[in-house]
Amino acid sequence: MQTFLVILQPFILIALGLALSRHPMFPKPFWSGVEKLVYYVLFPPLLFNSVSRADLTVSQASLFLACGVGSMALGMVFAWIVSKLAPSDRMTDASIRQCGYRFNSYIGFAISLALFGEKGLALFALLVGVWVPISNAVAVADLAAGAQKKSSGAARALGIVRSICKNPLIIGTVSGLVFNVAGLQMPGLVTMVFKSLGSASLALALMAIGAGLRMESFSAYRRLLSLATAERLLAVPAVSYLIGTSVGLSAVELGALLSFTAFPTANSCYILAVRMGGNGPAVASLTTIQTGAALATIPFWFWVMGVL
Repeated sequence: MQTFLVILQPFILIALGLALSRHPMFPKPFWSGVEKLVYYVLFPPLLFNSVSRADLTVSQASLFLACGVGSMALGMVFAWIVSKLAPSDRMTDASIRQCGYRFNSYIGFAISLALFGEKGLALFALLVGVWVPISNAVAVADLAAGAQKKSSGAARALGIVRSICKNPLIIGTVSGLVFNVAGLQMPGLVTMVFKSLGSASLALALMAIGAGLRMESFSAYRRLLSLATAERLLAVPAVSYLIGTSVGLSAVELGALLSFTAFPTANSCYILAVRMGGNGPAVASLTTIQTGAALATIPFWFWVMGVL
């Protein structure tokens, strides 16, 4: 019961954000500012502190990362299969496909830290640092191909590289990894400031997720969204669990892996779809459905691995 309450806590904060977003005191521009504050200021210090102080070995991290990347790579394949089982127009297919292999890092960080401590958080952060560039590049390329952009492939590739290099979550993770491997230490005062900033990040991030939830076009894409939800919350974590147990990952590693693969898609999928001319309403509906369904599926997967 205690573990279930830990898993339930992030969803209570999401529900609080959803409720507050309906009040005129907290309009949409307010939540946009909160998202930027978390993304650029509060979250990177949390990642840096966790990764820089984690007790990680190269061989251990390599096997763990291989399991995570391999699981999500299969998620890409599953997402492509879903788009064939419930085909729509090219841009809707591309918009929904990205949701099959991208994940809500904020929920993942909250639960991996609560259940598996600093090491679980550090392992999860490593997966974020490796997978976010890959998934962003694939999603942008898929949407660009669907839209048949006039810009050259080289220009698109350069834009992807720039966005990856400027991603504050990746910067925080990579910087922490460099400090970890080199045996460096930040001054105590800086570490304490980073800890304070990180402590404020998760609650605000989760409430911002709730504020962004909405249903816009479920009836028009019922079959596609249902299959995409099953793929993301059932098929991908099932594969990752089988891979992780077959190679002998520890309980903490397996927990961090499931925090990466068993959680709903990222809210940023909606932003990317809208910016690239995709089907934003369908993605918004899918994000809302998956976030709600995850309240049942996440406890199930942690029960399977023996945490619940």
